[in-house]
Amino acid sequence: MIDSGGAQFASPPPSADDSKTGDVLPISGQERDLVCAISFVHLACGQSARALALLQLIAHDDSQDVDLLRILTYALISEGFGDEALAVLDRLDTLDDEPSSRLPLTLLRSHALRRAGRMDEARAVFQDYVSLRGRTAPTQQQ
Repeated sequence: MIDSGGAQFASPPPSADDSKTGDVLPISGQERDLVCAISFVHLACGQSARALALLQLIAHDDSQDVDLLRILTYALISEGFGDEALAVLDRLDTLDDEPSSRLPLTLLRSHALRRAGRMDEARAVFQDYVSLRGRTAPTQQQ
């Protein structure tokens, strides 16, 4: 907001009624990228709770942003929320059709299952990961 003298003022904060709706505020792509980058730094520094809090500010149930969902999955796993991470991984399975994503998403699924307490499934998925990794490993040239 700008007054007649040219001074800028911040927009008023949302009213109490607005904050109760649970709506996600729209943000620009640059703002989203900044939040993802800061979250990634928090994760790298072992501060997964802070990363998760930031990501939950911009993530929503119908998010189509594969990069955001990947970071969110890692943060959820790091905080021990295996079931929630599995739900995000299910969404990623439908959105992310890059062949190069299969291997890391399989490993994340194994970790999410372990965090959810589903150890037998986690072991089976990890074995799938090892098998996939063996098939996609670059061959050594001599």
